[in-house]
Amino acid sequence: MANWARSPLLLMVLVCASSLIAQDYRARVQGVVTDSSQAAVVGAKVALLNIDTGIEVTRQTGDSGQYLFDFVAPGTYAVTVEAAGFGKFVQQNIPVQVRGDVTVNAALTVGTVSETVNVEETAAALQLNTSTMELTVDRKMLNELPIMQRNPFTLALLDPAVVNRYWDIAHRNPFYMWSSSQIDVGGSTSMKNDLLLDGAPIQIGVKGSYAPPMDAVQEFSVQQNSVDAEFGHSAGGIMSVGIKSGTNDFHGSAYYFGRNPALNAQTDSVLHTPNLVRNSIWGGTLGNPIKKNKLFTFTAYEGWRSQ
Repeated sequence: MANWARSPLLLMVLVCASSLIAQDYRARVQGVVTDSSQAAVVGAKVALLNIDTGIEVTRQTGDSGQYLFDFVAPGTYAVTVEAAGFGKFVQQNIPVQVRGDVTVNAALTVGTVSETVNVEETAAALQLNTSTMELTVDRKMLNELPIMQRNPFTLALLDPAVVNRYWDIAHRNPFYMWSSSQIDVGGSTSMKNDLLLDGAPIQIGVKGSYAPPMDAVQEFSVQQNSVDAEFGHSAGGIMSVGIKSGTNDFHGSAYYFGRNPALNAQTDSVLHTPNLVRNSIWGGTLGNPIKKNKLFTFTAYEGWRSQ
């Protein structure tokens, strides 16, 4: 036996490393910088700014005028491009989703850096670099869609290619772990899908292990086969939840959903049988900075009581 195989420490490191393999939830932002004649601008400074956290990263364009930002956390960004002899280019309101691949091209005009071309309209988040069939539910839709079960994985049923295989659609509550995995995604894939939380797999065997509170979810997506090569854990679809994060501002929510016999409608209008269902759901979220532009935290809690 080789010496490395007899080392307990090395074996432990290899085991731990294999358990940490996950699909990265972060995105990338890329593009090409050109001048008015469509010639590539080499060596231009490109800055990517997270509007919510104030964190900024810079790159320089290569020989073909291309730039690339990898491992970009989901959020709303601004791209600024500067080059000697050209006016500054600024693209605001760039939505970057979980595992997004966003292209932002910049066309510079001759001038001084003090001159700025500011594009304030929301950039279209076009997925030009992948063939995956994917449905994404963003935060705006999460706020407006009624989800009685309070289970974010139920959002997969918004996709016409997804069919529920759980025994009772009304009981897809977060603590019914079978409900999250018993879904067909583009075919017979029940209990063969992969459930991801910020890129980390949370499915144990053929069922889920955790469903975060709805108010803690920033984004949800469901992908059909065939997916990109990085998703090799499952034989079915990929259901991914992205959690909110803290920002430079304090933000949060508090909520309560309740049913009480004193307020419930009657179940039988003839016999006037009282509706004795009593159910309470309460919780809240809080996101805030620990150190502005550097370190942030986000906390969520939800409690259920049914009788």
